[in-house]
Amino acid sequence: PGLMLDYTLDGRGSVKLGYLGDYAYYSDFDENDWKNHKVFFDFDYQAPGGLIFGLRNVYVDAADPYGSDNQFGLGAPQTKRWYDDLNSKLGYTFSNQFRAFLYYDYYKQDYDLESDFTQDYDVNQYGAGFQMRVASKTWAFIRYHYGYRDYYTHPDGSGVTDQNDADFHFQRVSTGLTWDSGAKFAGELNFGYEWRSNDNEFDSLGRQYDNKDTWVAATRLNYYATSTTTLSLALIRALRDTGSDTFQFYTDTGIRLGLAQVFYSRFTLTADIGYSLYEYNFPTDPTKEADNYLGSLGLSYKIWDWLNAGVAYTYLKQDSNYPEDDYKDNRFSVSLRAVY
Repeated sequence: PGLMLDYTLDGRGSVKLGYLGDYAYYSDFDENDWKNHKVFFDFDYQAPGGLIFGLRNVYVDAADPYGSDNQFGLGAPQTKRWYDDLNSKLGYTFSNQFRAFLYYDYYKQDYDLESDFTQDYDVNQYGAGFQMRVASKTWAFIRYHYGYRDYYTHPDGSGVTDQNDADFHFQRVSTGLTWDSGAKFAGELNFGYEWRSNDNEFDSLGRQYDNKDTWVAATRLNYYATSTTTLSLALIRALRDTGSDTFQFYTDTGIRLGLAQVFYSRFTLTADIGYSLYEYNFPTDPTKEADNYLGSLGLSYKIWDWLNAGVAYTYLKQDSNYPEDDYKDNRFSVSLRAVY
């Protein structure tokens, strides 16, 4: 179930408040039932004098078996946790040609079980950016971010302390293009480079941490080719740390292509394909890698202007050189969506 309230501020921005639920009930083994709750708030405003302000907060209380971004808990019947993501920006437009921004972001994640303590962390991130108009609704940007991740849970007897956990500082420079509302493109073309420096020299087992640096990407684009055809592209590259008690990490590099096509005025066909590669640093033989594949197909029908019905199928597969990590996931869904 989901509900969102979206209020438009007369061309100056919008305020959104919403809830999205994801509930699973098993016909057998009902002790594995789980519920996910997501509450979000998004406020975006541009004042007539040039001031820009944005605030977004997403809170999720989860227990699903699909794991976190770093694959922790993948396949476990229930992995109870919550996380909160806060993003804010304050900017100003000069002469309708230039923009300057300050950013602050805060992320916190907390797992219910003490045995999952290695995933408890918070992140403070500070940034500054500059934009220049290069077309009527297109802006080129450059940004700098500095941040710190703190793993804050150290149970007695675990062997993990402030002196050997995986806390780190990071710096990131990124550049690309972004667009105003109403342009043929939406989203961001975003590429950059990140440097990470660990606070401690060795992990809880005496293995040396690696300071790491690599290129990164956070590109998500929609291209409105025609009034009935939308193409999408996502490119991601990120460093994923696996927990507070280990020096292990991996790079996540992926691409996803999508299509949304309206036909006969009331039908919409959606299709997506994607691939990502996980490359681990763990010094095993062979070095651990995993290929991930995605495919999805959906069809929706506009019953009335305010009511849509749909069916969809999604296929996920992980193929690792460590067979115990392999899995396949087939999902079939039906949906009903109302908008007032």
